[in-house]
Amino acid sequence: MRITILAIGSRGDVQPLVALAIGLNRAGFQVRCCAPSDFEGYVRSHGLEFYALTKNVSNFFGGLAGIALREKMRDAREFTRFCDDYLATFLDRLLVSCFEASQDADAIMVWPWTRIGPSLGERLGVPVFIVSANPVLHLPTRGFANPFLGPQWLRLGPLYNRYTWRWALPLTKMGQPAVDRWRHNTLGLSPISWKDELQLLRGMPHLFGFSPTVLPKPSDWDEWIHVTGYWLTGDSEPFRPPAELDEFLRSGEPPVAIGFSSQVGRGSARVTQIMVDALERSGKRGILITAWGGLNGAKLPTSILAINQAPYDWLLPRVAAMVHHGGAGSTACALASGTPSFAVPFGFEQSLWGQRIAKLGAGVAPIYPDHLSVRRVANAIRKISEIPSYRARAAQAAERIRQEDGVGNAVRLVTRRLEQKRRHGAVFAI
Repeated sequence: MRITILAIGSRGDVQPLVALAIGLNRAGFQVRCCAPSDFEGYVRSHGLEFYALTKNVSNFFGGLAGIALREKMRDAREFTRFCDDYLATFLDRLLVSCFEASQDADAIMVWPWTRIGPSLGERLGVPVFIVSANPVLHLPTRGFANPFLGPQWLRLGPLYNRYTWRWALPLTKMGQPAVDRWRHNTLGLSPISWKDELQLLRGMPHLFGFSPTVLPKPSDWDEWIHVTGYWLTGDSEPFRPPAELDEFLRSGEPPVAIGFSSQVGRGSARVTQIMVDALERSGKRGILITAWGGLNGAKLPTSILAINQAPYDWLLPRVAAMVHHGGAGSTACALASGTPSFAVPFGFEQSLWGQRIAKLGAGVAPIYPDHLSVRRVANAIRKISEIPSYRARAAQAAERIRQEDGVGNAVRLVTRRLEQKRRHGAVFAI
């Protein structure tokens, strides 16, 4: 049975879906992993079939367009207008690629932001699973506030939480003109209203690749919505560190790793300098992970090493603590490795994960970009790297995460649903 996985976004979005693809492949499914061309080598290194949905996206997320996308998300109208105008050509091509990659699939797994699930299911008549490492805007809840839009520090209870999701619902209208063109020109389908599509989307099975230890499934989500546990590869290719990195790790006490992917934005030089000064003020050695352009431009002392990248499952067990942007992937890697950390959230859902780290006691509260200072960052670094309780709580979280078997849970749910489809020609709640 062939499953097509449509993995769109940055590494934090794609990597968990690659882990899921590996699990499905081992369970006997024939998996095609579709992603931006940046990830071809990574996907193929795991023995998976690859299909390029778009060209290189690292330049987008690390450039001015990616910054604008993140900033405009604070206003639903501005965000929708930006997607419909600036990203129109990109969305047109992406939607066509998604259909081309899926035509021979027996089941499809889709990242929800691009609004392809309901239309592909209607056109191809195959089961569609919504898969994501984050909560999604179209599933409101009283359990926690919407992290994508609005103030993140308010704690006003369940009714307020529910309202924040309603407030952000217009964001799910992004790309409506592109979806209309795609349905007519490529799929040969009649138009569908946003409300009707939203109803179909909410009724599809959802698999969330985050840990219930970190964020439990809200009680007001339906039975076909599943929080499975993290989707982690757990068997990365053997990594041979560059001589400079190997020597640095051996030459002193474990350093503090700092990496923000592409998320810093317009003030990357300022943020980088604050991190460098904070490491020196704290008296800690450090590793700056510069990939995708989030950190750059500072002159480094000998106590700090800059590297382009290194696999987190290799690097994090060798460091004292981590400072990251709070992305789902970075948070998963830090917690799964038992590494104390804290987040500097720059947008999207990052504030949510930063807050959950602190709630678990595996790190301190997030420091938001507007509140960044050398003193605050240095104090936070000292706490998570020196106070034993943070490492102990991180180790406890890691042990619980290891027992969850997120990939295995997701594979079992998919297998059960597809078996229902094979036997009865219909599917039921899983």
